[in-house]
Amino acid sequence: MTTQTELTLTTTTVLRNTQQLATICHQGIGLVSLDDLIATAIGIHPLVFTQQSALSELTQQTLQQKIADQYGQQSVALAEYYVAMLTELLVSAARQQGASPLKVQLVGADSGTRHQLLGAELEIAEVNPQLGVRGASFCADVNYRPSFALQCEAIKRARAAAGGEQIELVVPFVRTFSEAATMIDLLAEQGLCRGANGLKVHMLCSVPANALLADTFIHYFDGFVVDVEQLAQLALGQDFSNPHLTYRVDTQNDAVVQLLKMLFATVSNTSKDCDIYYNKITQSPRLQRWLIDNEVTTVIC
Repeated sequence: MTTQTELTLTTTTVLRNTQQLATICHQGIGLVSLDDLIATAIGIHPLVFTQQSALSELTQQTLQQKIADQYGQQSVALAEYYVAMLTELLVSAARQQGASPLKVQLVGADSGTRHQLLGAELEIAEVNPQLGVRGASFCADVNYRPSFALQCEAIKRARAAAGGEQIELVVPFVRTFSEAATMIDLLAEQGLCRGANGLKVHMLCSVPANALLADTFIHYFDGFVVDVEQLAQLALGQDFSNPHLTYRVDTQNDAVVQLLKMLFATVSNTSKDCDIYYNKITQSPRLQRWLIDNEVTTVIC
């Protein structure tokens, strides 16, 4: 067994804002969160770029001023503004990463994370955003599909600028095999065919079903990235956003470990990867020990 003094895991960073690019050169980027980059670097709701006419007059004025501040007197189409900004962010991250793969998590966080963005009134308020239209269901939603196409265009441009194979994709919150197949098809429709030009598409495992049915899910993807916190939240029925229930949070629970075992067992029979993503790994010594005992050396946090 591993002793306490041997508990040393290498960590990589989740890229959430452009300021991090100046400080993570030695640590490496484990995952790029497009949701966070859009929120911090662009500050505009993704639906705005294809539904501008539905915005209030005041919001449209604020939007035009924001773009003018970015480009000065130069006129630029709203969609091109979005694509160019995303492309620039991804290319900068890829160059920072060097020759290592850059895993980019597609937009699809719960709607609660976007309610403060400019133009958020375009998104329908949900009773329970944590279990609402998010991840694959968000990308496939008819209202979001045009904006998804713009996101894909930015990724294609960034892949071309970065040399092709370096940028890989991570699809968040996939509930079913049908959603897995839909996402692969949607990406292919936008010119991001899994396997073409070396493109790898991974699945963010955050739903217990992903582990329980991992032996089938793995056929749709090139690997897994396990969101330990989300997996624990849904496996144990926890509400991490409720400050009165923080004492109940337990990502080291046996149920979570059992789900990880299932994922590892599936991947061990393939040539594919299973990355661990947990930003509080240093606060979970039991889980840390278990990962090391199972030959995990790096955690994304």
